[in-house]
Amino acid sequence: MGLKLSKQGPARVANKKVYHLQYQFLAYITKSSFIRNLVSKQRRRMLVGGYDLDMSYITDRVLAMSFPAERMRAFYRNPLWQVKSVLDMRHQGHYKAGKGRTGLMVCAYLVYGGMTAEEALQLYAYKRTTNNEGVSIPSQRRYVGYWASILCFPRGVHDGPPDVRLPKKCSRQLLRIRLYDTVNINSVFFVVSELQEIPGQLYRPPVEISKSCCRSVKKGFQRSPGPRYYVSFIEGDEGNKLESQEPRVVVQMDTESSILYQKTCLEHCFEKPVQVSGDVRVIFYQKMIGSRLFYACFNTAFIKKGLLQFSLRDLDKVGSQGRSICGPAFCLELQFGPANPKGSLDENNDDSF
Repeated sequence: MGLKLSKQGPARVANKKVYHLQYQFLAYITKSSFIRNLVSKQRRRMLVGGYDLDMSYITDRVLAMSFPAERMRAFYRNPLWQVKSVLDMRHQGHYKAGKGRTGLMVCAYLVYGGMTAEEALQLYAYKRTTNNEGVSIPSQRRYVGYWASILCFPRGVHDGPPDVRLPKKCSRQLLRIRLYDTVNINSVFFVVSELQEIPGQLYRPPVEISKSCCRSVKKGFQRSPGPRYYVSFIEGDEGNKLESQEPRVVVQMDTESSILYQKTCLEHCFEKPVQVSGDVRVIFYQKMIGSRLFYACFNTAFIKKGLLQFSLRDLDKVGSQGRSICGPAFCLELQFGPANPKGSLDENNDDSF
């Protein structure tokens, strides 16, 4: 009978040494700000409580930062325990990630406090970044403008909160999509989606409602459509039709001419108009699967005219592929039918934000 020795003893000791070395390495990396400085790029950093963190005070009461991280991501993001330590030290009991979505909410708060949309965006960019590029995604900037347009500050009330006048739901018929001044491409695929409510859920997922392809329109091409007539009634304050008023006829003419088609453009005309409502996104692809070029986001309640036009800088997520098909005068144009009068806003507002 002999004594059987365990072979796991030395292995356990070795594992403990490895874990200890990993812990020391993690502690060293998280104390070093070199990698995190590379990741934060142009965002301003702040030294507080002995920590070098990616965070900025926009005002005395608004603090913006990247989302706190744990484990391996703490190598290059704000470590959660460091953020917690700073917030416990400076703002105990009141915690409310980053630059874009954070900036959208911060700017909305600043606008609610009395700033214009542009003033809020400029202040956030100055306070949060070193290159004055705060909220850089065009649709986020557009929605800050939407928010500003529905706030009404009462006159004669010092520091009083504004009234929030939410627009009525307004659906529009998308008739046509055009892309002007495109180069090196004969067709572009697109997908139209809108956010739709799900009963019992706060999250509204995007739902695809149409997809097709814009194709090249040849020079000299002329369309020969007839005028489209839309009939609506003038309504009273209570939503009732006024008996003293005759039906109002709204006429929309397709005024195409050969001059327009001297430009290079890609076009898709919907055989049956696509009904869109609320928050809408139109994504463009070089191919039907993958190869996204860019996309446009908007809300139908804020469309005041029959056309929405986007320059290249008004589009989201424009990469190298997207830029490669756009000439210097590139323009995305969406044409809509007349708005439902029940969903219309003040006539003084316009489409551009």
